[in-house]
Amino acid sequence: MVPLVEIEIKSVKRPSIAVHGGAGDWSIDRDTETSVRRWIEEALISGYEILKRGGSSIDAVTEAVATLEDSGIFNAGSGSALNALGYAELDAGVMEGYNMYSGSVASVKSIKNPVRLARLVMDNTSHVMLCCDGAEKLASALGLRLEGFSISERILNRYRDLVSKALSSNQAVSPYIKGNIEVMRRMITGSLGDTVGAVAIDREGRLAAATSTGGVWLKLPGRIGDSPIPGSGFYADRHIACSATGLGEAIMTISLCRSIAIASRFLGSVAPAVAYTFEELESIPRFRGFAHAGVIVMEHSEKLYMTFNTRGMARGYISSDTESLEVSIYR
Repeated sequence: MVPLVEIEIKSVKRPSIAVHGGAGDWSIDRDTETSVRRWIEEALISGYEILKRGGSSIDAVTEAVATLEDSGIFNAGSGSALNALGYAELDAGVMEGYNMYSGSVASVKSIKNPVRLARLVMDNTSHVMLCCDGAEKLASALGLRLEGFSISERILNRYRDLVSKALSSNQAVSPYIKGNIEVMRRMITGSLGDTVGAVAIDREGRLAAATSTGGVWLKLPGRIGDSPIPGSGFYADRHIACSATGLGEAIMTISLCRSIAIASRFLGSVAPAVAYTFEELESIPRFRGFAHAGVIVMEHSEKLYMTFNTRGMARGYISSDTESLEVSIYR
């Protein structure tokens, strides 16, 4: 098989953590690139410090993703894309691989760090996913701060610009037209990045994954993407941990992260499994030509795999053998 995507393979020593800030066009100026790299580094440090102290992989990925949510740079937390009515609906999920416990939230509006709420769902309920008001009531009941959440001025300006262009166009570009592929492409083109995520392996060899997003620009209110769906936008078991980014509808169609996990068992290796799964992703008729995606995959055998089929994906990792930060955006 000739891979359709180039796969970066890194040898790491546990504990180790990797994060991503989304796959996309990444046409940014130098100052923005400096900010992106700085926040990727901050996320890596916040997660790795937990691992270095002997903490768990699930704690590390939760903290790393919360850092990215707080940045205002990425499409998560305060930097989230806005829906067609001009407000944010946030999704997030976490999963620890040893027991395969997971928790997620979808379409929450007033939660500063949805990844922390996803963790509360995992740790404190018998459910896997909560959404909307129910998720926010759980946050209130368990003492998670509801105040302090706000969308950055950069995001508000981006929303106003998109709406202005849509209203002044002579073409039928209403974001309410379900299934209009040209509108969907327009929504995902030009945003800074996409979903954020992290994968980690701790000293005990336990794997975990976390993912968080604001979703697609000008999405219909109530739209839920892949990020809170175990097996699609995030997944962890005793063999691999995976966090995905990209067009959620395509990722959900093939359950991207779980597909990589299953294919790796049958093929005997993660790299060909990633290549096979991306080939399947890009062949979906409805999304052919713009099934944009990226993944970071941590393997129990202490290997890290990173790939994307877009111009760039903000990403980085740190391994305990060198403790040096490795950060990239483009190939």
